[in-house]
Formats: sequence, structure tokens, C-alpha cells
Amino acid sequence: MTDSPQERLAAILDSHQPRSVLAISLNPIPVVEHWCKDHDCTLTTIAEQDPFKALNQVERVDMAVIADQLEYMSHRDGEALLGLLRNLHTDSLVAVYQPQLAPQRLRWPSNGFLALGCREQGHFAENGRSLDMYSYDLDNYNFERSWNNPRFWANPENWGKYWW
Repeated sequence: MTDSPQERLAAILDSHQPRSVLAISLNPIPVVEHWCKDHDCTLTTIAEQDPFKALNQVERVDMAVIADQLEYMSHRDGEALLGLLRNLHTDSLVAVYQPQLAPQRLRWPSNGFLALGCREQGHFAENGRSLDMYSYDLDNYNFERSWNNPRFWANPENWGKYWW
């Protein structure tokens, strides 16, 4: 486990090696900027309170990073943003969330990111502040289950033949 959120985010970028990154944040994300500069990666940024209109102009990217954004959106709009990103714009994303920055009425429930298929990447606390990091990757969000095979199928001879 890495020591800081910046190291964790850099490790995620290193493991994915994206060629294009979309950063949605009201403030710069220095780790992403430096990583993209050092790895010849195209960086697109959206720094708007309502990113939906700007997102219409963005093409598909290898990875999206959302930081300092969801804290200022309603939970419904945040879910819509993450859903739009993972359905239309990218196969992998990282969401950085600081619950203390969000007003109580806008705070995400503790399982809000997990409900969207995200995985916990770490919870960080320093100087009375906390930060949660979640990731989504289409290639591995739905892990293989040991029971999902022809052996446990009602009619094993039909395994893989029919889709309904």
C-alpha cells in the first residue's frame, strides 16, 4: 500500500499506462499533469462546476480522473457524471472524494461508489482531513465467480449455446 493519495494515483496511472486522460476537477491535479507530461500522454481537462456541457465535446479517452468535483454536486448528478463517463467516454476511471468538503446534504453514502461498480483504492487521513479513492475498470469490475460454469448449470450441455 502506498503512503499518500498522490502515490496511489500515480501507481494506478502506472498500472494502466493510458495514452489519453480526462481530468474533471475544479482545481488542477498536479499528479495527473506531471504523469501525462512524463509519459507522453494527452491530457484533457474540464474545470467547470457543471461539467456535462463540456463533456459533450470530449471524445473517448483511456482513463478519466475526477477529483475536487463530486463534493459540489448532488449525489444524483455525481452518479450521472460517473455513469456517463464509464458508459460513453472511458473504460476506466478514478474518483477522488473528500467527504468533509461536501455539505451534509450532498455527501455520498459510504457505499455510493461501490454501488456503481467501483473498487476502493484507499482511504487517507491527514491533518483532520480525509480523502477516499475509488476506481472503475471495465476489464475487471465483474470478477469471475467459481460457481458460474457448466458444472453448476441446470443443463450443462446447453452452456454457452443460448443467450436470453
